[in-house]
Amino acid sequence: MTKIRERLYISYLFIATILVIPISMFLSFYIRFNFIPAPKGVPSIHQYILFFIVAFLIHEFILYLQGFFKFKLKKGVLDTLYEVFFNYFSTVFIALAFFSYLRSYNFIGYEISHKFLLIYFVFGIICLSATERFFRFVLKKSYQNPKNRRKGLIIGFNETGKKLSGRLLKYKDWGIDIIGFIDENKSDEDFRGISIIGNYEDLEDIIVNYNVKDVFITIPLKDYDRIIELIRIANKNLAEIKIVPDIIHLLSIKAELQHIEDIPIINLNDIPLKGWKAVSKRVLDLSLSFIGLIFLLPVLGVVAVLIKITSEGPVFYLQERVGIDGKVFKIIKFRTMVKDAEKDRGPVWSPTSDDPRITKIGRFLRKYSIDELPQLINVLKGEMSLVGPRPERPVFVEKFKKELPHYMLRHKVKAGMTGWAQVHGLRGNTSIDDRVKYDLYYIENWTLKLDLKILWMTFLRLGFVDPNI
Repeated sequence: MTKIRERLYISYLFIATILVIPISMFLSFYIRFNFIPAPKGVPSIHQYILFFIVAFLIHEFILYLQGFFKFKLKKGVLDTLYEVFFNYFSTVFIALAFFSYLRSYNFIGYEISHKFLLIYFVFGIICLSATERFFRFVLKKSYQNPKNRRKGLIIGFNETGKKLSGRLLKYKDWGIDIIGFIDENKSDEDFRGISIIGNYEDLEDIIVNYNVKDVFITIPLKDYDRIIELIRIANKNLAEIKIVPDIIHLLSIKAELQHIEDIPIINLNDIPLKGWKAVSKRVLDLSLSFIGLIFLLPVLGVVAVLIKITSEGPVFYLQERVGIDGKVFKIIKFRTMVKDAEKDRGPVWSPTSDDPRITKIGRFLRKYSIDELPQLINVLKGEMSLVGPRPERPVFVEKFKKELPHYMLRHKVKAGMTGWAQVHGLRGNTSIDDRVKYDLYYIENWTLKLDLKILWMTFLRLGFVDPNI
């Protein structure tokens, strides 16, 4: 995508929100007080102007924090709906709290209609979501016009170049057609139908003859002199140059380019779960864990009594686990083993079903993950999340981080009660290497939608049932 079109998209979308949000407010007011009975009378719209202004400013501020005005390739309809839903939920909550405060201290003599807020909440989400999708649709269609498409060339027929061509083919609707590779030596090889059309010395002729607008350099950075020469040729022919560093094979989490004044810096371990996204995840954790504890309180009480009357020892078992940023915390579980189970054998990773230390009731609790329910308290305390990589004990973390080079990247986010690995059957005594791969995929591709999907899959696929017990 060219920068000009991206900026136009952002500008038009921003202008659209300035129009759509106030219009949806006024229409919601009109619907509420013209089509629904108002026992307390119909207020003057002038009374609501202050609310409209405050809510509008909150909307735009949260949209900015959300990165709503940034173009993202991987953004589906559900992603937009979740983003807009969170925006409207936060705005209505904050604005309502603010005006309730003003009314309680007699700064204003009226209250905001709750029916108006409900209509505005639903109507606003529909309008803003439809607006974002419309502009995205128009932009995508504009790139499908042959006049707006750009020809791209990949320099380097290597692992990095092939991976890049695969991504560009995946997103070909966004305006770039790869005409081929050039490499040190021309050959008859090709990758997914894209062939090597020349060697490095042919670069200028290819740019001119094919009208190439984007040049992607993927050759090793150690070939510094050659890269400089290729950049010089591309610059001379007004092609846009994009360098893809050959260190991407070292990355297990997406990289981010940052700047300190005029010095570019590549952050190799950037994660999407930060800013408003971290806030939205925390809101989800607090809401569902609090509701879960309230509804599950009778179950927790029955389990506590059964543990107490069937075996000697405490009801709960506190165990050290490693969480976000490598910090150790005490995980809370129902006790499923005999008292002092590790006194003789020491720590055992994922005990098997025939482990004699597991009590009768403990075997049932483990199989259906009921012993994990007290971890809702860890979630409320902020030590864990509902969804995330499962936490391990310090002794096993020390072992695994020596064996698996990317293992510690799991601790870039909070540990979870369930996770992407668990809903794909990786529970108990299963491959830790596979678990890490699934965990890193989750971290790299996190969205609120993915969290909700994992929670749904946990119940739908009985992801809380351990088949190894």
